[in-house]
Amino acid sequence: MKTNQYLFRLSVFAVLLFTGIHVYSSDNMFSSSDKNQTLLIEFFETDTVLIVVPETCELSAIDKADIENAIFWENDQFRPEFVYRSEYEVTKKDLKKHVLFYGCLNQFRRNELFSTPLKKAKNGFRFNNKKFDHPSDAFFYVNNKADRMYLCKNDTNARHQFFSMGSTPYQMHIFSDDKIVITGVM
Repeated sequence: MKTNQYLFRLSVFAVLLFTGIHVYSSDNMFSSSDKNQTLLIEFFETDTVLIVVPETCELSAIDKADIENAIFWENDQFRPEFVYRSEYEVTKKDLKKHVLFYGCLNQFRRNELFSTPLKKAKNGFRFNNKKFDHPSDAFFYVNNKADRMYLCKNDTNARHQFFSMGSTPYQMHIFSDDKIVITGVM
């Protein structure tokens, strides 16, 4: 009898824990290879990170502090230089650097700069035919080469949820209402 109650409680806990979280992987469900575990770190292992924002977006001091402190820097000599530009100031030479796209995805106009599994949708973005158009929706994505990172959100005034969770072994997270609703490896 006690064993059945224990198993029932354990089952309920597991269901509650994983309700609403979907894990996506193009290769294997729930996988996160050693390579993917280091993509976030590799992105910041460079001398310069170019932060690109939409023309109509102004970063707040909090946004800048979040971006520049996304990784704990044990020693400032390893911290890259952070350069901020609007999307129309970006040149071909700039694209040789590590580029972080920050802001509302729908406000970006230069579509040639984007190569992500997430696509623009009216008032938000789309992933695997699921639309994320609530103001609280946001995503994090870093590409396989670790030279492009996307921290996009639907509300310009909201703090990006990525900064509340810190580092991640996954290549992508989609957030809604301060919760991770999809996690994956591409």
